[in-house]
Amino acid sequence: MQKNLAKILSGILILVGLMVIGSIFLWAPICSGKIELANGNMTYMKCHYTGQASILLSIVLIVAGIEAFFTNSRRPWTFIAIGIMLLLVTFGSMLGIGICMKETMNCHSTAVWIRGGGIVTIICGLISLYIGETRKL
Repeated sequence: MQKNLAKILSGILILVGLMVIGSIFLWAPICSGKIELANGNMTYMKCHYTGQASILLSIVLIVAGIEAFFTNSRRPWTFIAIGIMLLLVTFGSMLGIGICMKETMNCHSTAVWIRGGGIVTIICGLISLYIGETRKL
């Protein structure tokens, strides 16, 4: 039963990674605009870099999920860490990149998908951690 649950959790995490990538590219794309700097150069907005970081984290999540699925190994701390990073990357702080300040920009809907994926990833990691703890008893 625990092996089946571990495989289901791995499958969910693979789908979460695909969902975050799909949200960035397909159904909730990030802002495509650029901003002008004081010296006249154009650069991407913060949400572009948040999207790039989220894509990288999602690829790592998918690879870790596939590895956990086929080797029957558990990676609860890896999944919890990736989930926390997915959450933090959307907030403008010392740890995160952030998104646009205007509420009307597309990146706010993208951030909802990324944060939702982070929350689901953390929950799956905690369930996987709990499964491992009960097995030791």
